[in-house]
Amino acid sequence: MCARDDKLRKAIETAVAAHSGRAPLACEEIGSDAQAARKRIALWEQADSVHCSIVGTCASVADLRRTAKKTGIDVSPDTPDYDVHGHFVRLSTTDCAFSRAFQKLLDGRFEGALRRVGRARTAAELEALWRDMCDRGQVGPAYWAFMTHQHVPGALRARIFGEVHMWSHLAGASFRQKNEEAATLRDQLQEAEDRARRVESGLREALAQRDRELIELRAALAKLKAGRAADEARQPETAETAPDAASLRRRLDKAGRALQSARVRARQAEARLREIDDETRRPAPQLMPRQARPMAGLAASPAPFAVVGSAVGTLPGQGEATARPKAILYVGGMHGHRDRLRGIAEAFNTTFVHHDGGVEDAPQRLDHLLPSVDCVFCPVNCVSHDACLRAKKICQKLNKPFVPLRSTGQTAFRKALQDLVGERSAAQFALQGPVSEEGETA
Repeated sequence: MCARDDKLRKAIETAVAAHSGRAPLACEEIGSDAQAARKRIALWEQADSVHCSIVGTCASVADLRRTAKKTGIDVSPDTPDYDVHGHFVRLSTTDCAFSRAFQKLLDGRFEGALRRVGRARTAAELEALWRDMCDRGQVGPAYWAFMTHQHVPGALRARIFGEVHMWSHLAGASFRQKNEEAATLRDQLQEAEDRARRVESGLREALAQRDRELIELRAALAKLKAGRAADEARQPETAETAPDAASLRRRLDKAGRALQSARVRARQAEARLREIDDETRRPAPQLMPRQARPMAGLAASPAPFAVVGSAVGTLPGQGEATARPKAILYVGGMHGHRDRLRGIAEAFNTTFVHHDGGVEDAPQRLDHLLPSVDCVFCPVNCVSHDACLRAKKICQKLNKPFVPLRSTGQTAFRKALQDLVGERSAAQFALQGPVSEEGETA
């Protein structure tokens, strides 16, 4: 301890000697009437065994240093905490400036706890209050209030002192256990760091080995490339004239596709020739007397359009450019018939556009397809109602032909297309309605 500590010890001894004539009161209940009238027990009136626990539990070493500085006691910053605690425990047993300042500090800090303990009168209330404050973590305020109030029974005060004393031992044991656990954790951490260093060293060695192997492989690859270049330089003509296998495979695939397309066109041409032969041999249909008058009126009318199915079509007498559609839209049907229907449309020099009627294509796609086509064909037995009605409404809005078909067959589509381009009577087709596979009228 430094010279200042000697001065502190001497000041404490002087204060104790000055007040040695006054004997401290015990912590038991006070029996006389004059003592019972007092409500509080001062710090220096406590029993000698209580001061250590009060100073250590209710205040910190920093509080002791600040209080000593206020009372004019010089404490060196290098003085250990244990020595500071011991000196001021001895000083708190006497009625001096330090003990009074220290009591004033604790009374102001724990004013709420003092009021709560002062309001409790019975032993049961005091015991319940002690448990409640301890459960809330208010051990310091509760200990100061219970040890300084006179109306607290001596038995309860002694038990409280014992519990706080044992808590200090438990805290020491817990501190020791934490230190042991910390030491174990430090050993484990050191072991993990050593293992990590070993693993890192192994990885670095593996990376170095990989780099060496890469260098060797690159050298071997460069040697192989150099040998291949030398071989190609020795035989330039053979390398130039050798056919590429991939090029031959592409040419073969292209020839196969061309052959397949030619076969399809040939079959379509043969079918078209047979149909033309059948049409030339078939006698022209005769109009019924009732149909003759509407047709005569239709022929005399200056209107350029005639009804085809349920939409508007072109009269055959207006020329080839107007009668033959450039692009048609087929809504619905089966995917297996799509290529065959496209071949039939191409035989009429017409572009074929297909919409599956709502299976995969959304019905809203018709809004974008219809303005670019001249006519719409729709098999009513293989299409969604939404797509069919949507196509019909758009055709009416755009003044384009809408041709309903009774079936998805090729014959019905071919006959409807013939009627549209003018190879059959447009007026007769308007009276017939949807065309079926057998050519029956709706």
